[in-house]
Amino acid sequence: MKIEFPWPEARSVLKLAGPIALTQIGMVLYGTVDMLFVGRLGPVAIASVGLGSMTYFTCFVVGMGIVMGIDSHSSKAFGAGRPDLCGQLLVHTLVLALAVALPAFFLCGLAGWAFRLIGVDPRAAEGAVEYLSILRWGVFPGLCFVACRQFLQSMSVTTPLLVAIVAGNLVNAALDYLLIFGSLGAPRLGVPGSAYASLAANVVMFAAVAFASWSRLRAIAFKFHGWHRRLFWDVAKLGLPGGAAMAVEVAVFSLATALVGRLGAEVLAAHQLTLNLASLTFMIPMGLSHAAATRVGQALGRGEPWTAAAAGNAATAMSVVFMACTGLIFAVFPEPILGLFGADAALVARAKPLLYCGAAFQIFDGAQAVLTGALRGLGETRRPLYINVLAHWLIGLPVGLTLAFGLGWGAVGVWIGLVAGLASVALLLGREWRRLTYGLPVGGQCLSPQSGCVQPEALGPHS
Repeated sequence: MKIEFPWPEARSVLKLAGPIALTQIGMVLYGTVDMLFVGRLGPVAIASVGLGSMTYFTCFVVGMGIVMGIDSHSSKAFGAGRPDLCGQLLVHTLVLALAVALPAFFLCGLAGWAFRLIGVDPRAAEGAVEYLSILRWGVFPGLCFVACRQFLQSMSVTTPLLVAIVAGNLVNAALDYLLIFGSLGAPRLGVPGSAYASLAANVVMFAAVAFASWSRLRAIAFKFHGWHRRLFWDVAKLGLPGGAAMAVEVAVFSLATALVGRLGAEVLAAHQLTLNLASLTFMIPMGLSHAAATRVGQALGRGEPWTAAAAGNAATAMSVVFMACTGLIFAVFPEPILGLFGADAALVARAKPLLYCGAAFQIFDGAQAVLTGALRGLGETRRPLYINVLAHWLIGLPVGLTLAFGLGWGAVGVWIGLVAGLASVALLLGREWRRLTYGLPVGGQCLSPQSGCVQPEALGPHS
């Protein structure tokens, strides 16, 4: 049987994914710009900001995954012609965002104890703790930003997201310049100045999407009809496994960062530069992942399961092609790429073998990101959680520890473990996606009896 690439759905996914991917790139640019400024303070400053950022993101991403439980429900509601229900979901999700922000805030405060337990270089640990004491306040506007972002994406509204990310990056870069070096009469704060810049950027981003969300609610004449526990728990129930799955993956990368920190601030700086580059390319698959979740959910809301499957397949194929190209670029041009950060010859020499490992996992990283989003669009978040636990913690982490500390391969061994974990996740998620979308009927709401997708009419009362 001849299998044709779903070009029509690929175009619709790409149209939605483009602005979202640019938004994701803009979010990573915060860290990249921070590194460009802080890099002038030396390897210890780079290590401090890198370690602090990764720790913050580990705490933040759990809440982000939970809040993203709105994706499938809101997309299906919009596809079914229920924008009013999208608004009800947003209100309940904002409450959920604040509820999960509080424990994330306190978890960031335990970072110093964790660094001492693992044995991170004290110079890097001290700067990271100071950095986190400021940045952790960003979880509150940050998670509320995610709630509004997912609401707007579910309704295929993306322009305000670009406005928010551009404004946030301008604020971040300006405050980095002023506060890190004490330019134009501002206080010279060093590493903490970078944290204040990122915190201010989070507030600006949330303000922009909050205004856009409010305008959208006015446009549909939205009226809040009171608290519905079922709506709240529908979002939380779908989001909790998704948040846990994201936490499992990010925790492995955070642990990898902490373990590399035992090898010295200079090695940690090389690790952080490489990780920042891998995170930058990862934003394109993340944009495709969000688009896949939205398009799959909208198609199910319209009662078009075949279109839902085509959207997931097209997004995955585009992600794999893009990441194959970035992997090739990493492998062929490591020194010029690392040189963009102003790294000296010694730092480039330490980072180059790590970048080769990053090149090796590009395709797997892109595939697993999009497949996770497509499965979330189906309403399936539990199995990706189990797969992430198995692949990262029972396969990738043991491989990394054995190579890094058992055989003495150092940071390279840690990165090979990351490659093994991501490859396992991608292959197992691909198997799960095929299982749920194999032999689709032309009509009906659900892709298969096992997909667990929620019908729009089951999300709550009409408002």
